[in-house]
Amino acid sequence: MKDIGRILREQRVAIGLEIGDIAKKTCISSRYLCAMEEGRFQSIPRVYGKGYLKIYADLLHLDLKPLLAMYEKDRQDRIASPQAV
Repeated sequence: MKDIGRILREQRVAIGLEIGDIAKKTCISSRYLCAMEEGRFQSIPRVYGKGYLKIYADLLHLDLKPLLAMYEKDRQDRIASPQAV
């Protein structure tokens, strides 16, 4: 999910926010925010992944629909090929 991470990071930088700023505004741990930006959604408890993505995308004023599509595709790819972690 490197594409999602790149999109999040580029938008965050473009609007001049630091990870700490996002953490304060969203109450999402900076550890999980960094994981999202690095495309490591498997490092986030599965039950929170999609919700965190929605919160982060909303704060950055990003269109959530394509991000969720990428998220779901990656999840399905991981299920189909568990070795490709």
